[in-house]
Amino acid sequence: MKTPCVIITLFLYVIIYSMTAFAFEYESDRVAMSLDGYLEGNGIYALKGRTPDEDPSYTLGLGCKSTLGSWGAFKLALQGVYDGKVFAAHNDRLFNEFDKVYQDKNPYINVDEAYIDIYTEKMDLRLGIQKFAWGRLDEINPTDNMNTEDFTEGTMRKENERKIGAPSIKANIYTDLANVEIGWIPRYVPYRLPTPEERWFPPVLKAPSVIPTNTSIGDIPVTAIYKDIDLPAFTIGNSEIGVRISGYIGGWDLSLSYFSGYDPMPVTASPTELIVELENLLPLKANVMTQVYVEPRIHRFQVFGFDFSTTYGPLTIRGEWAYFDGKYYVRKTEDILREEMTMEKQQAIMTEFLREFLASGGTKTRQTFYFEPQMELQKDSMKYGIGIDYIHGDTTVSLQCIQECILDYDKAKSVHFNKEGLDTTFTLDIRRFFIQNTLEIDLAGAYNIEFQDILVKPLLTYSFTDNIHGTLGAILLDGKYDDSLIGQFKDNDEIFAKIRYSF
Repeated sequence: MKTPCVIITLFLYVIIYSMTAFAFEYESDRVAMSLDGYLEGNGIYALKGRTPDEDPSYTLGLGCKSTLGSWGAFKLALQGVYDGKVFAAHNDRLFNEFDKVYQDKNPYINVDEAYIDIYTEKMDLRLGIQKFAWGRLDEINPTDNMNTEDFTEGTMRKENERKIGAPSIKANIYTDLANVEIGWIPRYVPYRLPTPEERWFPPVLKAPSVIPTNTSIGDIPVTAIYKDIDLPAFTIGNSEIGVRISGYIGGWDLSLSYFSGYDPMPVTASPTELIVELENLLPLKANVMTQVYVEPRIHRFQVFGFDFSTTYGPLTIRGEWAYFDGKYYVRKTEDILREEMTMEKQQAIMTEFLREFLASGGTKTRQTFYFEPQMELQKDSMKYGIGIDYIHGDTTVSLQCIQECILDYDKAKSVHFNKEGLDTTFTLDIRRFFIQNTLEIDLAGAYNIEFQDILVKPLLTYSFTDNIHGTLGAILLDGKYDDSLIGQFKDNDEIFAKIRYSF
């Protein structure tokens, strides 16, 4: 049983009222410091009953910022979270870890950012846990690969909230021709996923419950074991580096970028044990079962990118393009089963079983066969997009089109989230302020052409005071296919409410 929400709410109220006493600002000739924070409560109501339940979540955020004369600055951002999505936490550590995909803890403390800035005349250095911001598009940035993301709520949170701060070093070098940003991450920080029993675990990464054989053996039951990531050795060769060169030419903000590191998106492998146990010899009858080990895998690739933005009166035009050298994709389960469960392979397994059985003198009645299906497919690809923003008074309209193109696409080895080499998504975001900016109405949506996916996210945010803000919203998802990015979550429609008190 979870701790009753009423007790948690009262406990957090005590914390927040005690913490307001520590919110202050200090300034002297050489040092300026501020401490602030917020308490946020979030509850959801699932519109469809086919997904796991979710209790209210609570977040206590604490921040510290300091300027150290003219030579430096410091920032620390912590979040203490009681996560209503986690129902059976098995990790008793308090802090989120930088080497785990499945954090599986509740409550926990997350170090969002913690870094020190050092300023010089020609170069600025940032050392510590930080987030990089590359590219020009909203939410989907092909050139932005330095940080991995937290997918424990799918992609429903804002991109900057999803990003996981990485222990790293960043240098900004300023010249008369261009600005150069260099980022170095000594060790890859993996993305984060919910556990398979939670509401936002990607269905495309789940192992099937049975494997059909179309033979007298019948359907083979599957036991799935979800393992955490096995990170590469902590060496210079396994570190990540990114370089971005930016300049302003004739009214255009332009950037060229390069990244060499690990793909920040989830890819899995499935080493499999096929267990055959003899029940009868004549007539031959065997029980067959499988254990599938679903393991996160990471692969290095290179990304060459370009982005731009410019303004024409009330219009802003922005875009980016990226070429991915050696990106890996997750293949569709039905294609893998078609390759692995051929009649020839099934007969070969049974033949080997009988050979070992006879060689043992009839004592080896249970045997295990090991194989690893080709879950991943490596292809070069391009991803690019363009966006247009229009601002008129208190209204902002943003429209984007983003497309991915897999080069040399093989129809016999199809992958998730891409249809015959293409994936095209349009996004629309309309925002307007009312009542002297105390009320904000936001209507965001996305439509995918190839998969006919639809996402609609209306939001209403009201500022009761300067410190208290409430949000009421909904997430509506639909899609024609279960293996598309949005369609896999079509049962996750919800209404949600948030209230935040800042101090």
